[in-house]
Amino acid sequence: MAQRKDIDGSTSVPTFYGKELRYQRERAGLSLEALVEGSFYGKSLLSDIERGKRRMPLDLARHVDRVLETDGFFERRCEDVRRARLAGCADYAFSVFELEGERRKSRSGIRA
Repeated sequence: MAQRKDIDGSTSVPTFYGKELRYQRERAGLSLEALVEGSFYGKSLLSDIERGKRRMPLDLARHVDRVLETDGFFERRCEDVRRARLAGCADYAFSVFELEGERRKSRSGIRA
């Protein structure tokens, strides 16, 4: 088993969010696999989110809030993480990123 790394939540908004996710998951006594059970996502995505490497999709945030009974915390903070990840990007990049997300959804058959 790989050694668990401590997450420094002070380095960025995504790592703060991920550290809180790990704290809440461990407090509930759940593994990564148990937390994503019933969602359409895997444990590797959740692990990346906990380490601040990836952003949590809104539907996964809702699932996590429901399972962990966190009163909508992760859903409410999704937008903060998205904006923090895009900090430093030119204004036009926001619409490009949104369009790319929509293109990926349409290619995979996912409906918003």
